[in-house]
Amino acid sequence: MNRGFANTDPVELQTRILQYRASLFDPVTKLPTLPVVIDRVRRMLDERGTLQVLLVRIEHEQNLERIVGWERYDAVLRNVARHLSGLLEATANSGSLLCQENVRGDIFLIILADRFESGRLHDSLVEGISVTDDQTGEADEIAVRVGQGVIKMRPALRVERTIYNGILEARQDFHRRGEALDQARLDEVRRILREKSVHTLFQPIVHLPDREVLGFEALSRGPSGTYLESAENLFGFTERAGMLGEVELLCLDRALANSVRLPEGAILFLNLSMYGLEYIESEAKGLLDRVEDVGRSPSECVLEITERTYAESASRLKERVDELRKHGFRIAIDDMGTGYSALHILADLQPDFIKLDKMLVRDLPEEPIKRNLVSAITGFARDSQSIVIAEGVETEAEVEVLKDLGIELQQGFFFGYPKPLD
Repeated sequence: MNRGFANTDPVELQTRILQYRASLFDPVTKLPTLPVVIDRVRRMLDERGTLQVLLVRIEHEQNLERIVGWERYDAVLRNVARHLSGLLEATANSGSLLCQENVRGDIFLIILADRFESGRLHDSLVEGISVTDDQTGEADEIAVRVGQGVIKMRPALRVERTIYNGILEARQDFHRRGEALDQARLDEVRRILREKSVHTLFQPIVHLPDREVLGFEALSRGPSGTYLESAENLFGFTERAGMLGEVELLCLDRALANSVRLPEGAILFLNLSMYGLEYIESEAKGLLDRVEDVGRSPSECVLEITERTYAESASRLKERVDELRKHGFRIAIDDMGTGYSALHILADLQPDFIKLDKMLVRDLPEEPIKRNLVSAITGFARDSQSIVIAEGVETEAEVEVLKDLGIELQQGFFFGYPKPLD
Protein backbone atom coordinates (compact mmCIF):
# COMPACT_ATOMS: atom_id res chain seq x y z
CA MET A 1 0.00 0.00 0.00
CA ASN A 2 1.15 3.51 -0.76
CA ARG A 3 2.39 4.88 2.59
CA GLY A 4 1.10 8.32 1.62
CA PHE A 5 -2.48 7.01 1.90
CA ALA A 6 -2.00 4.35 4.60
CA ASN A 7 -3.31 6.48 7.44
CA THR A 8 -5.59 8.70 5.40
CA ASP A 9 -9.12 9.18 6.68
CA PRO A 10 -11.62 7.39 4.35
CA VAL A 11 -13.61 10.60 3.80
CA GLU A 12 -10.47 12.53 2.93
CA LEU A 13 -9.35 9.72 0.62
CA GLN A 14 -12.70 9.77 -1.19
CA THR A 15 -12.44 13.54 -1.50
CA ARG A 16 -9.00 13.24 -3.08
CA ILE A 17 -10.25 10.62 -5.50
CA LEU A 18 -13.13 12.86 -6.52
CA GLN A 19 -10.77 15.81 -6.95
CA TYR A 20 -8.46 13.70 -9.09
CA ARG A 21 -11.35 12.52 -11.23
CA ALA A 22 -12.58 16.11 -11.60
CA SER A 23 -9.18 17.04 -13.01
CA LEU A 24 -9.53 14.39 -15.73
CA PHE A 25 -13.21 14.54 -16.73
CA ASP A 26 -14.90 17.70 -17.97
CA PRO A 27 -17.68 18.61 -15.51
CA VAL A 28 -19.85 20.18 -18.23
CA THR A 29 -19.78 17.53 -20.96
CA LYS A 30 -18.81 14.57 -18.72
CA LEU A 31 -16.29 13.56 -21.37
CA PRO A 32 -12.81 12.27 -20.50
CA THR A 33 -9.77 14.34 -21.38
CA LEU A 34 -6.94 13.08 -23.54
CA PRO A 35 -4.75 11.77 -20.66
CA VAL A 36 -7.61 9.46 -19.59
CA VAL A 37 -7.91 7.78 -23.00
CA ILE A 38 -4.25 7.80 -24.05
CA ASP A 39 -3.81 4.11 -23.18
CA ARG A 40 -6.86 3.20 -25.27
CA VAL A 41 -5.48 5.22 -28.19
CA ARG A 42 -2.19 3.35 -27.82
CA ARG A 43 -3.98 0.00 -28.01
CA MET A 44 -5.94 1.12 -31.08
CA LEU A 45 -2.68 2.20 -32.69
CA ASP A 46 -1.05 -1.17 -31.89
CA GLU A 47 -3.95 -2.96 -33.57
CA ARG A 48 -4.34 -0.73 -36.63
CA GLY A 49 -0.97 0.90 -37.20
CA THR A 50 -2.66 4.11 -38.37
CA LEU A 51 -5.45 6.22 -36.82
CA GLN A 52 -7.36 9.28 -37.94
CA VAL A 53 -7.91 12.27 -35.66
CA LEU A 54 -10.44 15.07 -36.03
CA LEU A 55 -10.12 18.27 -33.97
CA VAL A 56 -13.52 19.93 -33.60
CA ARG A 57 -14.30 23.36 -32.19
CA ILE A 58 -17.36 25.61 -32.33
CA GLU A 59 -17.06 27.94 -35.29
CA HIS A 60 -17.26 31.29 -33.51
CA GLU A 61 -15.79 30.19 -30.21
CA GLN A 62 -13.56 33.26 -30.04
CA ASN A 63 -16.58 35.48 -29.47
CA LEU A 64 -19.56 33.31 -28.62
CA GLU A 65 -18.82 32.88 -24.92
CA ARG A 66 -18.20 36.60 -24.52
CA ILE A 67 -21.43 37.37 -26.35
CA VAL A 68 -23.81 34.93 -24.66
CA GLY A 69 -22.09 34.35 -21.30
CA TRP A 70 -20.36 31.28 -19.94
CA GLU A 71 -23.55 29.61 -18.66
CA ARG A 72 -25.15 29.56 -22.10
CA TYR A 73 -21.86 28.62 -23.74
CA ASP A 74 -21.52 25.65 -21.38
CA ALA A 75 -25.01 24.54 -22.45
CA VAL A 76 -23.95 24.74 -26.11
CA LEU A 77 -20.82 22.67 -25.38
CA ARG A 78 -22.91 20.07 -23.57
CA ASN A 79 -25.27 19.77 -26.54
CA VAL A 80 -22.39 19.58 -29.03
CA ALA A 81 -20.76 16.79 -26.98
CA ARG A 82 -24.04 14.87 -26.96
CA HIS A 83 -24.38 15.29 -30.71
CA LEU A 84 -20.83 14.10 -31.39
CA SER A 85 -21.36 11.09 -29.13
CA GLY A 86 -24.47 10.20 -31.12
CA LEU A 87 -22.59 10.43 -34.41
CA LEU A 88 -19.92 8.05 -33.14
CA GLU A 89 -22.40 5.41 -32.04
CA ALA A 90 -22.72 4.35 -35.68
CA THR A 91 -18.94 3.90 -35.94
CA ALA A 92 -18.50 1.87 -32.75
CA ASN A 93 -17.75 -1.35 -34.61
CA SER A 94 -14.89 0.23 -36.53
CA GLY A 95 -13.33 1.67 -33.39
CA SER A 96 -13.67 5.29 -32.34
CA LEU A 97 -13.55 7.47 -29.26
CA LEU A 98 -14.45 11.01 -28.25
CA CYS A 99 -12.66 13.13 -25.67
CA GLN A 100 -11.77 16.71 -24.85
CA GLU A 101 -8.29 18.13 -24.97
CA ASN A 102 -8.58 19.78 -21.53
CA VAL A 103 -10.99 20.12 -18.64
CA ARG A 104 -13.18 23.25 -19.04
CA GLY A 105 -11.94 23.55 -22.61
CA ASP A 106 -13.95 23.68 -25.83
CA ILE A 107 -11.83 21.52 -28.14
CA PHE A 108 -13.14 18.03 -28.94
CA LEU A 109 -10.93 15.22 -30.28
CA ILE A 110 -12.33 12.30 -32.25
CA ILE A 111 -10.04 9.31 -32.83
CA LEU A 112 -11.11 6.84 -35.52
CA ALA A 113 -9.60 3.70 -36.94
CA ASP A 114 -11.37 3.87 -40.30
CA ARG A 115 -10.04 6.44 -42.79
CA PHE A 116 -13.20 6.45 -44.90
CA GLU A 117 -15.41 6.89 -41.85
CA SER A 118 -13.19 9.78 -40.77
CA GLY A 119 -13.66 11.48 -44.14
CA ARG A 120 -17.42 10.97 -44.03
CA LEU A 121 -17.63 12.36 -40.51
CA HIS A 122 -15.46 15.35 -41.44
CA ASP A 123 -17.69 16.23 -44.41
CA SER A 124 -20.78 15.89 -42.23
CA LEU A 125 -19.42 18.19 -39.50
CA VAL A 126 -18.27 21.00 -41.78
CA GLU A 127 -21.86 21.27 -43.01
CA GLY A 128 -22.82 22.19 -39.44
CA ILE A 129 -24.63 20.28 -36.74
CA SER A 130 -28.11 20.56 -35.34
CA VAL A 131 -28.49 20.32 -31.57
CA THR A 132 -31.65 20.35 -29.49
CA ASP A 133 -31.89 22.64 -26.49
CA ASP A 134 -32.60 20.65 -23.32
CA GLN A 135 -35.05 23.18 -21.92
CA THR A 136 -36.96 24.43 -24.96
CA GLY A 137 -36.73 21.42 -27.26
CA GLU A 138 -35.82 23.81 -30.08
CA ALA A 139 -33.20 22.80 -32.65
CA ASP A 140 -30.25 25.16 -33.08
CA GLU A 141 -27.81 25.07 -35.97
CA ILE A 142 -24.23 25.17 -34.70
CA ALA A 143 -21.34 25.79 -37.07
CA VAL A 144 -18.07 24.02 -36.25
CA ARG A 145 -14.57 24.01 -37.66
CA VAL A 146 -12.74 20.75 -38.16
CA GLY A 147 -9.08 19.86 -38.65
CA GLN A 148 -7.78 16.47 -39.78
CA GLY A 149 -4.62 14.63 -38.81
CA VAL A 150 -3.10 11.16 -38.99
CA ILE A 151 -1.52 9.18 -36.17
CA LYS A 152 0.88 6.64 -37.68
CA MET A 153 2.92 4.09 -35.80
CA ARG A 154 6.64 4.85 -36.06
CA PRO A 155 8.87 2.37 -34.18
CA ALA A 156 11.65 4.94 -33.73
CA LEU A 157 9.31 7.34 -31.88
CA ARG A 158 7.72 7.08 -28.47
CA VAL A 159 4.06 6.17 -28.90
CA GLU A 160 2.77 9.10 -26.85
CA ARG A 161 4.69 11.60 -28.97
CA THR A 162 3.38 9.93 -32.11
CA ILE A 163 -0.16 10.47 -30.84
CA TYR A 164 0.48 14.11 -29.93
CA ASN A 165 2.12 14.72 -33.33
CA GLY A 166 -1.06 13.49 -35.05
CA ILE A 167 -3.14 15.86 -32.93
CA LEU A 168 -0.73 18.69 -33.77
CA GLU A 169 -1.23 17.92 -37.46
CA ALA A 170 -5.00 18.18 -36.97
CA ARG A 171 -4.57 21.51 -35.17
CA GLN A 172 -2.43 22.92 -37.99
CA ASP A 173 -5.02 21.79 -40.54
CA PHE A 174 -7.72 23.40 -38.38
CA HIS A 175 -5.95 26.78 -38.44
CA ARG A 176 -5.11 26.57 -42.14
CA ARG A 177 -8.73 25.93 -43.09
CA GLY A 178 -9.89 28.59 -40.63
CA GLU A 179 -7.72 31.29 -42.17
CA ALA A 180 -9.13 30.59 -45.63
CA LEU A 181 -12.68 30.60 -44.28
CA ASP A 182 -12.14 33.85 -42.40
CA GLN A 183 -10.84 35.53 -45.55
CA ALA A 184 -13.91 34.44 -47.50
CA ARG A 185 -16.18 35.81 -44.78
CA LEU A 186 -14.23 39.03 -44.60
CA ASP A 187 -14.88 39.46 -48.31
CA GLU A 188 -18.56 38.80 -47.62
CA VAL A 189 -18.64 41.52 -44.93
CA ARG A 190 -17.12 44.00 -47.37
CA ARG A 191 -19.79 43.07 -49.89
CA ILE A 192 -22.51 43.55 -47.25
CA LEU A 193 -21.18 47.02 -46.48
CA ARG A 194 -20.89 47.89 -50.15
CA GLU A 195 -24.37 46.66 -51.08
CA LYS A 196 -25.98 47.52 -47.71
CA SER A 197 -27.40 44.01 -47.65
CA VAL A 198 -28.59 43.76 -44.05
CA HIS A 199 -32.29 43.64 -43.27
CA THR A 200 -34.19 44.71 -40.18
CA LEU A 201 -36.81 42.72 -38.28
CA PHE A 202 -39.04 44.25 -35.63
CA GLN A 203 -40.38 42.46 -32.55
CA PRO A 204 -43.18 44.02 -30.49
CA ILE A 205 -42.94 44.90 -26.79
CA VAL A 206 -46.38 44.78 -25.20
CA HIS A 207 -47.94 46.29 -22.09
CA LEU A 208 -50.10 44.06 -19.94
CA PRO A 209 -52.82 43.36 -19.09
CA ASP A 210 -54.37 44.83 -22.24
CA ARG A 211 -51.41 43.74 -24.43
CA GLU A 212 -51.13 47.10 -26.10
CA VAL A 213 -47.95 47.45 -28.16
CA LEU A 214 -45.59 49.92 -26.49
CA GLY A 215 -42.80 49.73 -29.04
CA PHE A 216 -40.59 47.53 -31.20
CA GLU A 217 -37.03 46.25 -30.94
CA ALA A 218 -35.07 46.50 -34.18
CA LEU A 219 -33.11 43.30 -34.88
CA SER A 220 -30.56 43.11 -37.70
CA ARG A 221 -29.79 40.10 -39.89
CA GLY A 222 -27.23 39.47 -42.60
CA PRO A 223 -27.97 38.14 -46.11
CA SER A 224 -30.44 35.25 -46.05
CA GLY A 225 -28.99 31.77 -46.37
CA THR A 226 -25.44 32.79 -45.43
CA TYR A 227 -23.34 32.14 -42.35
CA LEU A 228 -23.59 35.85 -41.49
CA GLU A 229 -27.39 35.85 -41.51
CA SER A 230 -27.71 35.35 -37.74
CA ALA A 231 -26.98 38.28 -35.44
CA GLU A 232 -24.55 36.24 -33.33
CA ASN A 233 -22.46 35.32 -36.37
CA LEU A 234 -22.70 38.75 -37.99
CA PHE A 235 -21.63 40.75 -34.95
CA GLY A 236 -19.34 38.10 -33.50
CA PHE A 237 -17.29 37.73 -36.67
CA THR A 238 -17.15 41.45 -37.47
CA GLU A 239 -16.00 42.24 -33.94
CA ARG A 240 -13.16 39.75 -34.32
CA ALA A 241 -12.37 41.16 -37.77
CA GLY A 242 -12.24 44.75 -36.46
CA MET A 243 -15.24 45.87 -38.55
CA LEU A 244 -17.95 45.98 -35.90
CA GLY A 245 -18.30 49.77 -35.98
CA GLU A 246 -18.97 49.89 -39.73
CA VAL A 247 -21.51 47.07 -39.55
CA GLU A 248 -23.36 48.55 -36.55
CA LEU A 249 -23.58 51.87 -38.36
CA LEU A 250 -25.12 50.16 -41.39
CA CYS A 251 -27.58 48.27 -39.16
CA LEU A 252 -28.54 51.49 -37.38
CA ASP A 253 -29.19 53.32 -40.66
CA ARG A 254 -31.29 50.45 -41.99
CA ALA A 255 -33.29 50.22 -38.77
CA LEU A 256 -33.96 53.96 -38.73
CA ALA A 257 -34.97 53.97 -42.40
CA ASN A 258 -37.44 51.13 -41.82
CA SER A 259 -38.76 52.66 -38.59
CA VAL A 260 -40.68 55.32 -40.52
CA ARG A 261 -43.35 52.64 -41.04
CA LEU A 262 -43.82 52.00 -37.32
CA PRO A 263 -47.16 52.97 -35.78
CA GLU A 264 -47.27 56.57 -34.62
CA GLY A 265 -45.98 56.97 -31.08
CA ALA A 266 -44.27 53.55 -31.00
CA ILE A 267 -40.94 53.49 -29.15
CA LEU A 268 -37.96 52.21 -31.13
CA PHE A 269 -35.45 50.04 -29.24
CA LEU A 270 -31.98 50.00 -30.84
CA ASN A 271 -29.04 47.72 -29.97
CA LEU A 272 -25.63 49.36 -29.91
CA SER A 273 -22.30 48.28 -28.48
CA MET A 274 -19.68 50.64 -27.09
CA TYR A 275 -17.68 50.11 -30.28
CA GLY A 276 -20.71 51.02 -32.35
CA LEU A 277 -21.46 54.14 -30.32
CA GLU A 278 -17.90 55.37 -30.56
CA TYR A 279 -17.74 54.71 -34.30
CA ILE A 280 -21.07 56.42 -35.02
CA GLU A 281 -20.13 59.47 -32.99
CA SER A 282 -16.83 59.71 -34.89
CA GLU A 283 -18.73 60.16 -38.17
CA ALA A 284 -19.74 63.54 -39.59
CA LYS A 285 -23.32 62.70 -38.63
CA GLY A 286 -23.68 61.28 -35.15
CA LEU A 287 -26.53 59.35 -33.62
CA LEU A 288 -28.67 62.42 -32.93
CA ASP A 289 -28.47 63.70 -36.51
CA ARG A 290 -29.26 60.28 -37.96
CA VAL A 291 -32.32 59.87 -35.75
CA GLU A 292 -33.65 63.34 -36.56
CA ASP A 293 -33.00 62.86 -40.30
CA VAL A 294 -35.72 60.16 -40.42
CA GLY A 295 -38.16 62.34 -38.49
CA ARG A 296 -37.86 60.62 -35.14
CA SER A 297 -37.33 62.26 -31.79
CA PRO A 298 -34.58 61.00 -29.46
CA SER A 299 -37.25 60.60 -26.78
CA GLU A 300 -38.86 57.95 -29.00
CA CYS A 301 -35.63 55.91 -29.02
CA VAL A 302 -34.26 53.58 -26.39
CA LEU A 303 -30.62 52.48 -26.70
CA GLU A 304 -30.07 48.93 -25.50
CA ILE A 305 -26.67 48.27 -23.91
CA THR A 306 -25.61 44.83 -22.73
CA GLU A 307 -24.10 44.06 -19.35
CA ARG A 308 -21.01 42.84 -21.22
CA THR A 309 -20.51 46.19 -22.92
CA TYR A 310 -20.68 47.95 -19.57
CA ALA A 311 -18.29 45.53 -17.89
CA GLU A 312 -15.66 46.05 -20.61
CA SER A 313 -15.70 49.87 -20.69
CA ALA A 314 -17.61 51.14 -17.68
CA SER A 315 -16.25 54.68 -17.26
CA ARG A 316 -16.25 55.60 -20.95
CA LEU A 317 -19.70 54.13 -21.49
CA LYS A 318 -21.12 56.09 -18.57
CA GLU A 319 -19.78 59.32 -20.09
CA ARG A 320 -21.32 58.47 -23.45
CA VAL A 321 -24.66 57.56 -21.86
CA ASP A 322 -24.75 60.86 -19.97
CA GLU A 323 -24.14 62.75 -23.22
CA LEU A 324 -26.93 60.88 -25.03
CA ARG A 325 -29.37 61.45 -22.20
CA LYS A 326 -28.88 65.19 -22.52
CA HIS A 327 -30.26 64.90 -26.07
CA GLY A 328 -33.32 62.99 -24.85
CA PHE A 329 -32.36 59.39 -25.56
CA ARG A 330 -33.43 56.76 -23.07
CA ILE A 331 -31.24 53.84 -21.99
CA ALA A 332 -31.94 50.15 -21.42
CA ILE A 333 -29.63 47.55 -19.91
CA ASP A 334 -30.05 44.47 -22.10
CA ASP A 335 -29.54 40.80 -21.18
CA MET A 336 -29.74 41.52 -17.45
CA GLY A 337 -28.94 38.41 -15.48
CA THR A 338 -26.46 36.74 -17.85
CA GLY A 339 -23.72 36.90 -15.24
CA TYR A 340 -21.38 39.55 -16.62
CA SER A 341 -21.86 41.96 -13.77
CA ALA A 342 -23.97 42.69 -10.74
CA LEU A 343 -26.67 45.12 -9.68
CA HIS A 344 -24.12 47.92 -9.31
CA ILE A 345 -24.46 48.40 -13.09
CA LEU A 346 -28.00 49.57 -12.50
CA ALA A 347 -26.89 51.93 -9.76
CA ASP A 348 -24.17 53.44 -11.98
CA LEU A 349 -26.16 53.87 -15.18
CA GLN A 350 -29.66 54.30 -13.70
CA PRO A 351 -31.29 52.96 -16.89
CA ASP A 352 -34.81 53.84 -17.91
CA PHE A 353 -35.45 50.19 -18.78
CA ILE A 354 -34.02 46.88 -17.57
CA LYS A 355 -34.43 43.98 -19.99
CA LEU A 356 -34.37 40.57 -18.34
CA ASP A 357 -32.45 37.99 -20.33
CA LYS A 358 -34.55 35.17 -21.73
CA MET A 359 -32.54 32.62 -19.73
CA LEU A 360 -34.03 34.12 -16.58
CA VAL A 361 -37.53 34.01 -18.03
CA ARG A 362 -37.32 30.46 -19.34
CA ASP A 363 -39.00 27.97 -17.00
CA LEU A 364 -39.63 30.75 -14.50
CA PRO A 365 -42.85 29.12 -13.17
CA GLU A 366 -40.93 25.97 -12.15
CA GLU A 367 -37.76 27.54 -10.75
CA PRO A 368 -38.10 29.43 -7.44
CA ILE A 369 -34.46 30.56 -7.47
CA LYS A 370 -35.03 32.37 -10.75
CA ARG A 371 -38.19 33.94 -9.35
CA ASN A 372 -36.25 35.20 -6.33
CA LEU A 373 -33.60 36.73 -8.60
CA VAL A 374 -36.21 38.37 -10.84
CA SER A 375 -37.99 39.66 -7.74
CA ALA A 376 -34.75 41.24 -6.50
CA ILE A 377 -34.20 42.95 -9.84
CA THR A 378 -37.77 44.25 -10.00
CA GLY A 379 -37.48 45.55 -6.44
CA PHE A 380 -34.31 47.42 -7.33
CA ALA A 381 -36.00 48.77 -10.46
CA ARG A 382 -38.91 50.16 -8.45
CA ASP A 383 -36.56 51.90 -6.04
CA SER A 384 -34.54 53.41 -8.89
CA GLN A 385 -37.60 54.26 -11.03
CA SER A 386 -36.57 51.92 -13.83
CA ILE A 387 -39.03 49.82 -15.80
CA VAL A 388 -38.44 46.07 -16.26
CA ILE A 389 -39.05 44.37 -19.62
CA ALA A 390 -39.04 40.57 -19.78
CA GLU A 391 -37.54 39.13 -22.98
CA GLY A 392 -38.02 35.64 -24.40
CA VAL A 393 -41.58 35.13 -23.12
CA GLU A 394 -42.97 32.04 -24.82
CA THR A 395 -45.76 30.59 -22.67
CA GLU A 396 -48.92 31.72 -20.93
CA ALA A 397 -47.50 30.43 -17.65
CA GLU A 398 -44.47 32.71 -18.00
CA VAL A 399 -46.75 35.64 -18.80
CA GLU A 400 -48.75 35.10 -15.60
CA VAL A 401 -45.76 34.59 -13.30
CA LEU A 402 -44.12 37.74 -14.66
CA LYS A 403 -47.35 39.68 -14.09
CA ASP A 404 -47.45 38.37 -10.51
CA LEU A 405 -43.90 39.69 -10.08
CA GLY A 406 -45.04 43.11 -11.25
CA ILE A 407 -43.55 42.99 -14.77
CA GLU A 408 -46.07 44.48 -17.16
CA LEU A 409 -43.82 44.97 -20.22
CA GLN A 410 -43.05 41.72 -22.03
CA GLN A 411 -41.50 40.62 -25.30
CA GLY A 412 -41.17 37.22 -26.94
CA PHE A 413 -42.56 34.69 -29.38
CA PHE A 414 -45.76 34.47 -27.32
CA PHE A 415 -46.64 38.00 -28.48
CA GLY A 416 -44.99 38.07 -31.89
CA TYR A 417 -42.01 36.85 -33.87
CA PRO A 418 -39.43 39.27 -35.30
CA LYS A 419 -40.51 40.19 -38.82
CA PRO A 420 -40.16 42.93 -41.42
CA LEU A 421 -42.68 45.76 -41.41
CA ASP A 422 -45.31 45.63 -44.13
